[in-house]
This record gives sequence, C-alpha cells and structure tokens, in this order.
Amino acid sequence: MKLSGLINKENPSASIKNLLILIALYHCILAFVAGSFHLNDLFKICISECGLVTDTIITGGLSATIFNIGLVTIIAIAAVYYSGASFSGNSLACIGMTAGFSAFGINPVNIIPVLAGTWMYSLLAKEPFSKNVHVGIWACCTGPIVQYMLVHGGYSPIINMILAVLTGIICGFLVPPFSVFTAKMHEGMNLYNVGFASGFVLIFVSAVLKGFGYTFEALSSWNTEHQLWIIIYLEIMFVLWFIAGFLLNGKSFHHLKEIGNRSGQKCDFIQTDGLGATMMNMAIVGEIAVIYILVIKGNFSGPVLAGIYSMFGYGAFGKQYKNVVWILLGIVVLSFFSVWSLQDPAVQFSALLGTCISPVGGKYGILWGMFAGMVHISIVRQTGSFHSWLNLYNNGFAGGIASTIVLAVAKIFHKE
Repeated sequence: MKLSGLINKENPSASIKNLLILIALYHCILAFVAGSFHLNDLFKICISECGLVTDTIITGGLSATIFNIGLVTIIAIAAVYYSGASFSGNSLACIGMTAGFSAFGINPVNIIPVLAGTWMYSLLAKEPFSKNVHVGIWACCTGPIVQYMLVHGGYSPIINMILAVLTGIICGFLVPPFSVFTAKMHEGMNLYNVGFASGFVLIFVSAVLKGFGYTFEALSSWNTEHQLWIIIYLEIMFVLWFIAGFLLNGKSFHHLKEIGNRSGQKCDFIQTDGLGATMMNMAIVGEIAVIYILVIKGNFSGPVLAGIYSMFGYGAFGKQYKNVVWILLGIVVLSFFSVWSLQDPAVQFSALLGTCISPVGGKYGILWGMFAGMVHISIVRQTGSFHSWLNLYNNGFAGGIASTIVLAVAKIFHKE
C-alpha cells in the first residue's frame, strides 16, 4: 500500500484533509452499494423533523443515511479548508463526530445556517473564521431546531424556511461565546464542551419560542435492521484506517503506548505522538465501541453510529484505548443495580457518547473514571427535557454537568 500520494509528513494538515476526503468518498460510494439510493430519500432526511431520538436510517433508509454522512463530511471539510484553519486532531474530532450525527439529525439543510451564524459571529467579534470554524461545525448539534421551524413554523413554506434559517444563524452565533465560558467549568474534562454550551443556548432559544406558542416533544425512532451490513462496513473502515496508520508510523506501534498513558485532557495526539500512532488509536477506540455494542447485544442504529463515529473521531483528541474503557466499565457496573438496562436504546448510545468525560479516568485513574461514567449515565437520562430534546449533543450537555461534579469531588482527594 502506497500512501505517498496522500500523506505528506512535512504537512500533516494536508494529510489529514486528504484522509478525511477519502472517508467522505468511501461513504458516498458505499451508499450505492448498500442498496437502492434515491434522492427522494435524502430529501426526506433533510426536511423531516429530527431531535432526541430520531434515527435517520428509519427516516430515509440506510443508503440515504450513508450518503448523508459523506455529504455532510464534505461540507465540514470545505468549511475548515476555506476558513484557512489547519486540519488537526481537533478537525478529526469535530468532523468525525458531525459525520456520525449525520445518522442522527445533522444534514446539509440544518448545517449551513448554523455555520453561517458562526461566520457572522467571527465578523462581529473581529476574529478570523479559522479560529471558530471547528466550534461552528460542532454547533451543528443545534440543527434539530432548524428542522423544527422548517416543519412546524406555522406559516407558508417560504416563511418557515426563513424562520428556520434565522434560528440556525442565531444558534451558530451564540454557541462560540458560550463555549468559552463553559470550558472553564470543567477544565477540559468534558471533550464535548460545545455540546455543553449548545445545551444552554437551546434552553434560551426554545424558551423564547415557547413564549410564541411553539411546543416541543421527544421523538422516538430506532433502527434494528441491516445489522450485519453495518458491522461489515465499519470493520472495513477501521481496519483500513489502522493499517494506514501502522504503515505511516514506520510499520511500528511506536508512540501508541504513550497515547495510552496520556490523560486525554486538552490532548491533540497528532501534535504529541504523530499522525500514524493517532490513526491506530482512533481505529482501536472505534473498535472498542463496536465490540461494546456486540457484547451487550445492542443495535447498530443511527444514534449508535453517532456514538461510534464520535469515539473514532475523538481518538485523535482526548479519547484513548484505556480511558474510554473506564467510563464504559462504570456504566456496566451501575446497570446491575439500576432499573434501566444496557439494552435500552437511550442507554446504548449514551454509554458510547458518555466517553466524552474519559479524561477524568485518564487523569485520576480507573476508579474515578468508573465513577464519572456512573454519574454521567445517571444525569444524561434526565437532561433531554432541559433543552426540549433539541440538542443532539445531549451527552455533551450532561457530560459538562457530570465532569464538573466529579472534578470538584476529585480535587478534594487529589491536591495538585
């Protein structure tokens, strides 16, 4: 396998961009292999109401969902490229997560207004868009409120579309400044900080809309089909990604051990350990997610795919093959004493996304990581109503609360 045409060791940013483009193309091609792809199915995904919990595979089918993942990935890559920002571990994390949530609520229609709002914020704040573009991509977790206004605006289709765009712009505008303040609360222990900030923004925006008579309800759709097919395409992607990382790393596992010893708190593994070792870690972390769902006999639904892709992407920016296991282990242990089951749909993807607070275990050890997982899964099951089930990164919102609580307690016993 020759990577010389894709990888430039002297220019990691260009290499990451090329690899992300390959991921996008993989999904666009795969959509036609997975079944009969129709534009009407993609259109249905783009104009249907979404939120917690909406499975895009149910809405538009598997082929359209996979194509949507590829299309949203291309848009996110283009946003980073044209902003002038460098592609980094941060880029892999935010684009990977956004790609995953393209099976759980994000699509080309609701991503564009939010990105436009972040661009406008950058203009007003007199900051380069490159400084905020990654936050803008993460802020697309507010997309369900765009879809809601498009479907339930209450006026003509044109007016509804205008209201949807304006709502998305407002969210994209507000999330960047909110994220600066929320990051101080958990000190980098919550990797999904923008999800934390977006929760507060949506509490505000949904409250204002309720004052005008709008009502919001939890949604529920959950795919249980195409399981073997989804497993195979994930395995192909992770295996090829690991092999590419291994070759890029000089056909060695050098630096992989170092990644496993890092806390994950404010860690860009590409900067500290190189692109090759980081790619291997990403593949391992993604594989851990797949194995977890298989072990608990869960379903590879759209929301679960969001969790798997998020773990894969954040394998470049904070999640490593040890600290994610402590979170999952804590959730498994707590399940033996709780009224909920690991097979409950919401618990399945919340466990995977709960690894957003994996730096707690990475910094303070296995027991604190398990405790953090227990706190997170307890909180996340209650927080959806806070933001009217509109924040796709509800685990990031709950993770901000959980990590702040655990961090405050941990500091009592760990004097730094």
